[in-house]
Amino acid sequence: MVDVVLPAPVVAAGSIFDGRGLAAALVLGAVGANVGTRFLASREATISDGYKRVILEAASQDAVKFDALNDLLPSPGTRGYGKVLRSIKTAFIDQLQTEPGLARRDSQRLLDVLKSAIQAGNVHKVMPTAGQGAGGIRKVLPAAEIIERMIAEAETALAGAPRPA
Repeated sequence: MVDVVLPAPVVAAGSIFDGRGLAAALVLGAVGANVGTRFLASREATISDGYKRVILEAASQDAVKFDALNDLLPSPGTRGYGKVLRSIKTAFIDQLQTEPGLARRDSQRLLDVLKSAIQAGNVHKVMPTAGQGAGGIRKVLPAAEIIERMIAEAETALAGAPRPA
């Protein structure tokens, strides 16, 4: 991608949760990284402790594409976000994935389930949006410490990277 859009800068995104991922993005030519799920599992994140626990306990394969969200929350004249978000599997998501078309047929009831979970602070039981990087996150840390660790790990990885001859 970096070569295709030169001279525009590229910010890497997706499953970057530690310094090795940051280093890999930089080596491939990105100018930085957009880190999402890792910061959901930070002390400062305003999601519930239950939501953070779901992230900590998830394996990478537990983060599945949740296309039915586009059917539940369509924008006027479009089919939702136009992107497929990942969420950690739940019974709610499993049902929507195993019953194609259910989100369109029963969208109001399903939206009510989702809204009720959000209002009750239990969205993590229905649709805990998080990426595959959740599989590498095992501890809730302060955001500053996450950044400090990522930089130190990236510097270590870059220092050990092979140099062109």
